[in-house]
Amino acid sequence: MADITQNYQIKYSEKWGSYLQQEASRLEKYVTVESGLSGKMVAFDQYGLLSFTEKTDRLQTTVLDEAPTTRRVIYPKIYTKAIGFDEFDAKQLANIDVPVSKTIEGLRAAAGRCMDKVMLDAFLGTCYVGENGTVAVPFDNNQIIDVDYTESGSASNSSLTLAKLRKALAMLQKAEAWNEERRAYGDELVLACSSSQIAALLREPEVGSFDYNTVRALVEGKIDSFLGFRIIRTEQLPVAENGQRPCLAWVKSKAQFGLWEDFKVKLTVRDDLDEALQVRAKFACGATRLQEEGFVKILCAEN
Repeated sequence: MADITQNYQIKYSEKWGSYLQQEASRLEKYVTVESGLSGKMVAFDQYGLLSFTEKTDRLQTTVLDEAPTTRRVIYPKIYTKAIGFDEFDAKQLANIDVPVSKTIEGLRAAAGRCMDKVMLDAFLGTCYVGENGTVAVPFDNNQIIDVDYTESGSASNSSLTLAKLRKALAMLQKAEAWNEERRAYGDELVLACSSSQIAALLREPEVGSFDYNTVRALVEGKIDSFLGFRIIRTEQLPVAENGQRPCLAWVKSKAQFGLWEDFKVKLTVRDDLDEALQVRAKFACGATRLQEEGFVKILCAEN
């Protein structure tokens, strides 16, 4: 006769767990958002810089100039996802529910991550200008801080450093893209970087000399702002084949995000699939840099 261990049972969880994931968009609060868009593209018209000409003669002929205007456009990217459950899944799952609510949560989280990627791809990549939005504008090389940048001494590849942050801030200020007066009008200075770049920043000797509470907030991941930048951690910044990962600084008012259709979920019973339950989500969005001088790419060696 077998012992009682032959009758041991397996106890299953009655709740669905979730994989580790980014659960919402981290960048949407730190860009300019335009919703309810329509059309195959949307144009954002801007007025350029004016300057005066010195008058050197009496009663001289007036020279009439054209108004300096520019146009940036956004093309929509459309995303959909549908998950299905058979009509008998609930019966066969027994004491665990069909994970409809978990599916909706997962779709919402995936949409947030996807929107962040759309923004980062647009801000780091090629944007489009012109009357018909067909002229490509790659990221300006003058707005890139090299991976080996240093304020003094021999150049050497490095991750995120205070020297690079100071350089980025100086570039934005020199271009008049940023000053403290803009903050009073709701504008913001933003820095998107990965956890490895934040870790590298913490190893900087100078960081330790800053206010204790600021450093503690960095260590605990409760990052609010540092050196004037609102720091946003994202793991979606791409790593190039040469091992370099960019972090990106920008001015909120110059980072444009557009929503043709915000995230929506619809539950439908599919009669064509034996009354299966369909959970379908969709959204449509796009992004662009509004002005090159409002962005700085900081190249970092990935550790």
